[in-house]
Amino acid sequence: MTETLLFFSSYLEEKKESLINELLEKVDDDLDLNLNRTDRLEHKDLLKNLLSQVSKALLKSREQKENMELEYDKNSYFWKRGSSLKEMVETLSTFRLYLMKKLKAEGVKKNITEKDILLIYEQVVFIFDEALRHTTKEFNDKTKEMIETVENEILELGAPIVPIKNAVAVLPLVGSFHEERINHILNNVIPKVAGLEIEILVIDLSGVHVFDTFVAHGFFEMRKILSLLGIKTIMTGVRPDLAQTAVQLGLDTQGIQTFNSVKDVLETLDK
Repeated sequence: MTETLLFFSSYLEEKKESLINELLEKVDDDLDLNLNRTDRLEHKDLLKNLLSQVSKALLKSREQKENMELEYDKNSYFWKRGSSLKEMVETLSTFRLYLMKKLKAEGVKKNITEKDILLIYEQVVFIFDEALRHTTKEFNDKTKEMIETVENEILELGAPIVPIKNAVAVLPLVGSFHEERINHILNNVIPKVAGLEIEILVIDLSGVHVFDTFVAHGFFEMRKILSLLGIKTIMTGVRPDLAQTAVQLGLDTQGIQTFNSVKDVLETLDK
């Protein structure tokens, strides 16, 4: 078996470029990838590296293989290009299938037994599976990171502090609220208010869709923190259902100054 492993290891290293050119063409046709020149060259470089790794891995123990860096899209080229994980998995799986057929044909030429060829199959499948596993994890991690970045940007855009006159600013709140969004306002937005030399913060609730128990507690916690910071809170756009929810929850509404709109606040402050 050692001689068989040495043969296939040498074969993969020596013939990797011709194998890649031949098999990648078949993969492209089978999957209708329509690879452009740049993507094709990138696949070739990545496959060249992968086949070199496969060649080395055939001579290593299972434990040593598991410790090898067998990921495919190492520099996240295809992830950045917007390729789907499904496309990457199908590309590698189809390439592996054609590679195994090629290895079988070479084994038959060299009179290698079916048993030994099957063992080579198992090795190649394991190595490619490791590459697929690492690639899948990398794709998922990158996607999760991107989603978190977008969500943070949305949170920032969803709670802007808008100065409207000296020492007065508006915090317009729009849409639905959940725990993460409330926590973002409490932990990130309110501290910014304290650093902007604001004396009065107008919290405009006219764009809030739902004002449930959780949201109500969040807003009153916000007001409490602002009060401790010496910042006066004025609320605008308080609809009847919002006021009713606050009363039903037994929240302390005394001392809260409310107006129908931000315009009414400005007219009052100008008097």
